Amino acid sequence: MIAALRTTLAMALAVLACWFGTTTAATAAPVPAAAAADCEELDLDDPTAVLARADAVTDVFAGRVIAVEPRTTVGGGEGKANQTGSTTDAPRQDPDARTTGWQHTVAVKVPFRGELRSGGRTEVVTTPVTDENGLGRLRAGDTWLFFASGSDGMDHLVAEACSGTQMLQGGLSADLQASLEDALDGSPDDPEVPVTLSAPDDGAGGAPSFGRLAAPGAAVTLIGVLGLLLLARVGARRS
Repeated sequence: MIAALRTTLAMALAVLACWFGTTTAATAAPVPAAAAADCEELDLDDPTAVLARADAVTDVFAGRVIAVEPRTTVGGGEGKANQTGSTTDAPRQDPDARTTGWQHTVAVKVPFRGELRSGGRTEVVTTPVTDENGLGRLRAGDTWLFFASGSDGMDHLVAEACSGTQMLQGGLSADLQASLEDALDGSPDDPEVPVTLSAPDDGAGGAPSFGRLAAPGAAVTLIGVLGLLLLARVGARRS
């Protein structure tokens, strides 16, 4: 009897240990995107690197994340807005439901490239850090510098881990804003027109020919002679 009780107690303890271990793993903090993506973080003090990253996307802007919604897929569909048979924002019990990404509502603070306007809002989608180039879930309230891309027909932008997107600790400073504006200035300088100097066909030291020197004097002399003949003829008619 005592042996049976001991066996039952040991099994109960084992079950509890497994349950607590699963719960802890499920509620663990997400892995940072930098740990999953194999790429170097963009140096915002390097204008050449900033411009190169900006030229690879459609929009560059600083904004604050104000809301986050998971994007899940069930039976092959994908989205976020309570679409029957495909997706939902609420937790689902379907065994084949999985999170494919997160949709973030972002308040635009300063746009540097693209069609966004300061004070507006936009939707930015990211994928899990376990995906290739996945940025993961962004925390509401944080300010980020987004290098994101969109295309015709899309109602959101996509930000990736290696795009240059990064969180701005302490927000967007005036110095950083000025530096980014200089690096991403959309009005390039006027192109310089090249000037080419070439030597004369007969050489730089060649003397002009006699005909070139005498031509202007001969023309003036001819005009003078014609003028005298015209005056003489007019005077003869009057007399």
